[in-house]
Amino acid sequence: MNTRAWIVFLDESGVSLLPQIRRTCSPRGRTPLLRHRLNWKHASMAGALGYHPTDPNSGARLCFPLKPGSYDTAALIEVLEQMKVFYRGERVILV
Repeated sequence: MNTRAWIVFLDESGVSLLPQIRRTCSPRGRTPLLRHRLNWKHASMAGALGYHPTDPNSGARLCFPLKPGSYDTAALIEVLEQMKVFYRGERVILV
């Protein structure tokens, strides 16, 4: 079956704005003490990557809205509405 549709992969993820600590220095025999204020700020993003298998000249499409805080059902529905505008008039298979 050839539907000539975009195949779109959608995923949501959160990112933390806390620093990543990889290495510490301390005198030999002492446990390093790391201090951070831990102002827990995070953002969420929902990424959609689209590919059109029957039209390789169209290239891939990437869209990723960012949002402070976390996604809930209403916010994810909003992302789908934005995707509807992004792919206006074209067939889409959402994975």
